[in-house]
Amino acid sequence: MNQMRTRIVSDRLRLGAALSIAAFVTVAAAATPASAGTTITVTHPATPAPTFIDNGTPGESAGDVRIFHFDGTADDGGTVRTDWIMTTTGVGTLEENVDSRVTLGVFSFDDGPEDQLLLQGVAFYPNGNSTLKASSSTIRTIIGGTGAFAGASGWVDSNHLEDGTWRHVFHIE
Repeated sequence: MNQMRTRIVSDRLRLGAALSIAAFVTVAAAATPASAGTTITVTHPATPAPTFIDNGTPGESAGDVRIFHFDGTADDGGTVRTDWIMTTTGVGTLEENVDSRVTLGVFSFDDGPEDQLLLQGVAFYPNGNSTLKASSSTIRTIIGGTGAFAGASGWVDSNHLEDGTWRHVFHIE
């Protein structure tokens, strides 16, 4: 009788372990973004002038905030609404007349907030300019997403093209 109880308990433990592993694998698969391993390109014209909030010392200084809102186009032809907040964290830190700024960018695909990619990172900007100089680029981190991009990670290569337009290439992992 004791052997039978031991076998039943052992079988139940194995079944429980198997079910736990299956549940973990299912949750892990669901947490992987559907678009993992893909590249998405968003382009847009020159950015409009930002809303500029002159915090801290008057003029260029740490704490200044630039806020942008503009539309772009995904490589599939869909509309991408972009909200961009850039905060100056240092002036003249890399070299004279160069600002260090932290950016949070939210790219909302197809006119809605359901499918978003978020980027964040630091870049160096010419003092007094709202954007990177033309013919330059910077890399930022994909910090997450929603909807089709839930759980996204990777990096974004943002290029300010010579003609003033922009190209952001999202490398989703």
